[in-house]
Amino acid sequence: MTEDSQVREKLRPDELARRSARLLGENDIVVAGDPGSGQALVANIVHELGFEYLDPYVESPDERDGAAQAVETQLEYYRKRLAATSERDRDGVAEAPGGTDAKRFIKTHFYPEVFADSAVNSAILVVRDPRDTIYSSYKWFSSFGGSWIPDAADMIGKLTYPDFLDRVRLGDGEPSIPGWARFYRSWLEAAPEFSKFAVVRFEDLKSHPVGAITAMLAALGLSVTPEVVARAADRSSFKAMRAREDAASAGEDESTKNARIMRRGQVGEWREWIGEGDLAERFAHPALTATAARFGYEATPTK
Repeated sequence: MTEDSQVREKLRPDELARRSARLLGENDIVVAGDPGSGQALVANIVHELGFEYLDPYVESPDERDGAAQAVETQLEYYRKRLAATSERDRDGVAEAPGGTDAKRFIKTHFYPEVFADSAVNSAILVVRDPRDTIYSSYKWFSSFGGSWIPDAADMIGKLTYPDFLDRVRLGDGEPSIPGWARFYRSWLEAAPEFSKFAVVRFEDLKSHPVGAITAMLAALGLSVTPEVVARAADRSSFKAMRAREDAASAGEDESTKNARIMRRGQVGEWREWIGEGDLAERFAHPALTATAARFGYEATPTK
């Protein structure tokens, strides 16, 4: 293990991601989204299209050549569940550096200013109905947060959804509802600073994946044959990705075997839990409803 590898192994996932941001080049494409927005789906699609995808929370570019290397401490618990990356990890293959002519996509939950000093000039903004996004984030936190977030281990299995909504986020120090609005508003405001910028809605990827993928590629100036796009859409269905995650997690102990990245992948799940009381009032937050409307979501009605 190199000295650089040893440094990366000791970093928390959020520290690792921030380190990676400064090492990105002009051929890298940022895939920004709030936790729970559907970035795992986009990651699988990108891999199936034949592009590289860097998840900076579990891997990082090498200081010397930019090639992405997975962090060993994350391989067994989380990363192996990601259908698009598990085979490459098992083969021990490092991804090529982003400084070549090949495009590389990079996941982030950071605000756009984190990339202000990098050479990145292309971005995708992944958005999903905020009610589904935040609930999905809560479910992820309940399954995986203990190994990723320093002060979360004692809360796993005990934190109610209302408590989660009151908890301030690691990235911006805000509760989830106003935090969602601030995050997406900041990326929309930063869009003119990128030479290429695409908005990708989770719901569109679910309802007409081939069309949504084709539109995303066109906005980024990338060309992929229709046959490859159709195959990527098929292999990125919930059924296909869940089957591969189930196979990867078989044999795990009781503490992790029921945790799922691909939990339901459902559009409009919020209708099952929002009701007409406190939760409905919380999600009627003016900043959230106004920002959601910019993406075509009507977040005011509760039914």
